[in-house]
Amino acid sequence: MLKKSLLIFFLSLSILIACSHYPLNSNNLQEIASDNSNFQYIGRVNWQNPQAPIFSFPATASRFNFEGTTLKLKLADDNWGETNYIGVYLDENPEPIIINLDSDIQPQLYSVAEDLEDRVHQALVIKRNDYLTGEFSFHGIAIDANKNLRPQEIRPNRKIEVYGDSISSGVAVEYEQTGTQDPEDNINNLSNSYLSFGAMLARDYQAELSLIAQAGISLVDGYGFWNNGTGMEMVYDKSKPLKDSPIWDFSQYIPDLVIIALGQNDSATIDLNSDPNNIRWQEHYQSFLLNLRSKYPNAYFVCMFPNMYHDRAWDNYLTTAVDRYKNEHNDDQVYSLITEQVTPGHPRVSEQKLMADALKNLVETTLVPAGFNW
Repeated sequence: MLKKSLLIFFLSLSILIACSHYPLNSNNLQEIASDNSNFQYIGRVNWQNPQAPIFSFPATASRFNFEGTTLKLKLADDNWGETNYIGVYLDENPEPIIINLDSDIQPQLYSVAEDLEDRVHQALVIKRNDYLTGEFSFHGIAIDANKNLRPQEIRPNRKIEVYGDSISSGVAVEYEQTGTQDPEDNINNLSNSYLSFGAMLARDYQAELSLIAQAGISLVDGYGFWNNGTGMEMVYDKSKPLKDSPIWDFSQYIPDLVIIALGQNDSATIDLNSDPNNIRWQEHYQSFLLNLRSKYPNAYFVCMFPNMYHDRAWDNYLTTAVDRYKNEHNDDQVYSLITEQVTPGHPRVSEQKLMADALKNLVETTLVPAGFNW
C-alpha cells in the first residue's frame, strides 16, 4: 500500500513538473538564450552575466533575425527607477511594438507578435528610456519550435558615440506639440532614444550608435539634476550613469565620430558668479575632451550645444573651450557646432531632426574636406 501511495505521489509530481512548462510547449515555442552568437548587441552592454546582458543607457539594443510566426522576449526589470519602455521594430515597419516592463526582477516572457508570416523576420529590441527608468536584463527570446535564429549581416564599420543629457536621450520626443514646454505628467512613455538626433544621424550613415546620455546630467560633477549632482565627467567611463558602477572597457567600441552634447544642465544650475566661474567650466570641458581623446586617438569630435533654450553666453564658453583645447594640444580633429534655439521644452521629432541635419551638414561640408572618412 505504501509503495502504491509513493507511486501515485511521484506520478502526480511528474505531472506537476510537466505542467510548469506547459504554456511554452503548448504554443510550440522554444527559448533561445541571449548568449547565442546570432544576437547582435549595440551600445554599452554590461556583460557581467553572459546569459543576462544588461541594458542601462538609452538606445542600447539587440538585433537578430528569426524564423517563424511568433516572437516573445524574456526580460527582467531591475526595479531601480520608473517604468521601463522597450521598443521592438519588426522588419520594415517604422512603428514599434512598445512593451511596458513589469517591475519584477525575475525574467518574464513578453509577447511581441503572433501569427506573423512564416518566414525570416528582422527584429530590433531597443531601450527607449535613459536610466531614469533603471535598467533591464535581456535573457533571450522565444520563437516557434523547430525554427532558428539566422546569422546577421556583417556589422557596420561606421561607428558614432554621443555623450549627452535628456536632449540626446530623446526625452519627450514623441509629444505632439512642438516648440512648447513638456507636458506636466510622466513622460517616460513619450521618450524614445530611437528618435534622438544621434540615432537619426546613425541611420542616415548606416552606422552603429553608442548613446551615453542621461536626463539631468551636467558636464561638471556636483551640478545638474541627475542623482545628487552626478556629472558626466564622473560616469563617462562607466557601464551605467552611476559613480559606483563597473568601469567600461573602451576597447569594445571604437567610434569614428564622437559627439559631445553637454552644457544644458550646467547652464541651468551653475552660478558663474561663484565657483566654478566660466573659465573653470571651460577647463573642465577641456579636461573631458582630453580624457576622451586618450580613449579614441583617431576619432573626429563635434562639441555641440543642442537647440533647447539656454543662456547664449554658454555657447561662447563652449566654443572658447574647444578653441583653447585645439590650440593647446594641436588637435585639428575637434569642431564646434551651435544649433539654433527652437524650443523651451525638449526637442520633438522634427526638432531632433534639425540637429541631425545640422550635424550631417557639418560632416559633409567641413569634416570630410578636412580628411574625415568612415
